[in-house]
Amino acid sequence: MSLRHALLALLEARPMTGYELAKQFDVSAAYVWHAHHPQIYTELRRLEAARLVEAEEGPRGAGGTKRHYYLTDAGCDELLRWLGEVSEPGRERDAGYLKATYFEFGSFERARGHFRAHLEHYRRVAAHWSAHADQLERRDTALLRQRLAHAPEHARDAIVAYKVHVYRGLTERARTEIRWAEQGMALVDRLERDAGIAGDVTVYQPTPPARQPSAS
Repeated sequence: MSLRHALLALLEARPMTGYELAKQFDVSAAYVWHAHHPQIYTELRRLEAARLVEAEEGPRGAGGTKRHYYLTDAGCDELLRWLGEVSEPGRERDAGYLKATYFEFGSFERARGHFRAHLEHYRRVAAHWSAHADQLERRDTALLRQRLAHAPEHARDAIVAYKVHVYRGLTERARTEIRWAEQGMALVDRLERDAGIAGDVTVYQPTPPARQPSAS
């Protein structure tokens, strides 16, 4: 359900078309909650059916129309209700870590490649999140400026500070992943050296377990 609440929060800043909302999602909420554009449009229709948003049609080009979505009072109430719930952290579901648990079924070189890809990904992510936190701290995004423009003065520091805190936290999480990948590459180097086999040789070939004799 988090997607619908992210959309409600975005629409609190200003009314948007579905296209504008999807684009805005990509440069803000998508950093912490990934969703494809078709999912966003589907959720918008559900929000409208639930009267959490309303849509008004306006002109677009020569004879076309476009729909602007507005947050309703019921949408504001739903956003507040959701924020009042304490969310339990999600249970772990990480394909990279799961695969790393069984790297012995491949070669040292293959394990090294996985760790290297993990390292490069999180270096990019850390740089991106850190830059976004800096931008928020400067109050230098269009949507943040729009939200601050209609927010009461006593709330403006909180609006900025919570968002900065999220992206600083994400940056630190990415740096932890970088350290883990670096330690993993060092581990592979040590294991390869101690095993005394070529890096491209499978360390442990998986084999089906012996079948138990059937009871007669």
